[in-house]
Amino acid sequence: MNQVETKQHKSIYHIFIWIAVFSLIMIGLLEWGYIAGGRAFGNYKVYTGLVPWCVWIVMTYLATRPKWFTSRYNLGDMYKVHRALGIATVAVIAFHLYLYFGKAAKSILGWWGGYVALTSFGIATISGLAFLTPKLRKVTASGRTTGIWLHRLNLVALVAADIHIHGFTRISKMVPFLQVFDIITYGLVIYCIYLMFKKK
Repeated sequence: MNQVETKQHKSIYHIFIWIAVFSLIMIGLLEWGYIAGGRAFGNYKVYTGLVPWCVWIVMTYLATRPKWFTSRYNLGDMYKVHRALGIATVAVIAFHLYLYFGKAAKSILGWWGGYVALTSFGIATISGLAFLTPKLRKVTASGRTTGIWLHRLNLVALVAADIHIHGFTRISKMVPFLQVFDIITYGLVIYCIYLMFKKK
C-alpha cells in the first residue's frame, strides 16, 4: 500500500518570536543610548517606529527565501503572514509619523526620510496585495513582473528609514545602536540587490 508522505513544516508563527526577540534587542540598544545620554528609560513613541522596522527587516529577509527557512517552513504560510504584517506595519509607521509630526518637521532628514519611507513602503505593500496575492492577481491588469518591481520599493523605504533616524541628533549619536541599525539596513539592502542581479 502506497502512502503519500506529507512534509511536516514547523510553525510559521515562529516568525513572531524572531521579530519579538529582534525588537527587544534593538529596543535594548536604543534604551542603552538614552540612558547613557542621561534620558529616562522608556519611550513608546520611538518604539512605534523601531518595532515596524524590525518587522520590516525580518520579513524582507525571509522573502529572499533562504534555504534554511524554505526547508523547514511553508512558503505559502509565510507570505500570508508577510501580507498581514505589511499592512499592520504601514499603519503603525503612519501613526509614528503622526506622533512625531512637529518634531520631524524641524529636521530635513527626519521629515523627508520618514515620509519617503512611508510612501515607498505603502506603495510596496499595496502593489504586493494587488499584483502578488493569488486571489487578487486574477482581477488586476498588470502582470507579476510589474508587481515585483513595485514591491521592491520596500528597499527604498528601508534606506529612507535609515536616513530618517540620522535626522535626529540624540539618536544619531547613540553607540552602538546607530551602527547596528546601519549595518543591518544596508547589509540587507545590498544582499537583496545582489540576489536581484544574480537571478538575471
